[in-house]
Amino acid sequence: MHCIGVDVSKQELVTFDGKVERVFPNDRGLPEFRRFVKRAEDAFIVFEPTSTYSRRLETFCRMQRILCCQLNPRIVPHLRQVGRGRSKTDSTDAELLYRYGIERGHGEASELSHDPLSEAIQARLACYRVAQKARVAYQGLHEALENDPATARTLLSELKREIVALKDKEQLYLVAAQRIVEEDERMGRRLDALLSIPGIGPITALTLLALFRKSPGATRSQIVALAGLDPIQFQSGTSVHGKTRISKRGNRELRKRLYQATLSAARYNPTVKALHRRL
Repeated sequence: MHCIGVDVSKQELVTFDGKVERVFPNDRGLPEFRRFVKRAEDAFIVFEPTSTYSRRLETFCRMQRILCCQLNPRIVPHLRQVGRGRSKTDSTDAELLYRYGIERGHGEASELSHDPLSEAIQARLACYRVAQKARVAYQGLHEALENDPATARTLLSELKREIVALKDKEQLYLVAAQRIVEEDERMGRRLDALLSIPGIGPITALTLLALFRKSPGATRSQIVALAGLDPIQFQSGTSVHGKTRISKRGNRELRKRLYQATLSAARYNPTVKALHRRL
């Protein structure tokens, strides 16, 4: 395989293939990068998923059925330290990704899966989170200004209207996500099953449903790792015994939803409540 390490930024892709460093624009369709990869025989790409910035590269790899190794962004700093603490630049990161691919990436490389239903749910939930974050910020601002006698009443009224509008948007995105699921009879039944669990609300249920669709063959331990809830031990000989903690190297949103659902279940779900008390 022809390994290509790719460091993704907002405007460009910096690549390293073991010989030459190249820079390509991170524009729609990645035409220049496409021509470069087409010339390489049996290529596979190693990169860090960076949400919005890497979306085009992910789409390109999925559509072209190119093997990829998506490296957790938390790993690269450790690779840099192993490489004698080299400076962080786009070119050095591309080289680090390439070297990881040569050493270990072949066994981890796979084609990116595409599930329209899961992606549609995640898109609506992302819009929901943005609207919710904006509403909370407006509510905090309203509470602060409300206690200031110098604040004009018209401004407070405008903020109240904005808060109500954002609440409506939150509900709109949530209902849209549920409707997308309900259009698929099988997924609709699964959503109902998740919602029947005490402590699981619509947001958590939709988040879990998207996860199960994206990773259909995942085991229990793999789901725990995907959420970043797997335990990490710190122990060396007889003198070093660090406190065991969760890795937090998985999906932050999934971990947040599961945590909130657990808090609710510890209060209202008799089985979980008994387990919580025992622990």
